[in-house]
Amino acid sequence: MDSYVKSSGQALIEYVLVMAFVLFLATRLVGNFTDFMRDSAGNLGHVLSVNLTVGVCPQQCFFDTYKNGFQP
Repeated sequence: MDSYVKSSGQALIEYVLVMAFVLFLATRLVGNFTDFMRDSAGNLGHVLSVNLTVGVCPQQCFFDTYKNGFQP
């Protein structure tokens, strides 16, 4: 009976450690994915505002239009 209690206690500790490791990895993965999506959406918004005709200003712009692009 004594060895059964020790092995079940060891299995419980191993289970808790594995679950903590999986939870840590999942948290890091979700955090990295969230940061990636936030950066991607920000970059997409920047590119769209610069390259669409609505977001391109005719003079004194930080970003110029493309040479073969729309010229107002």
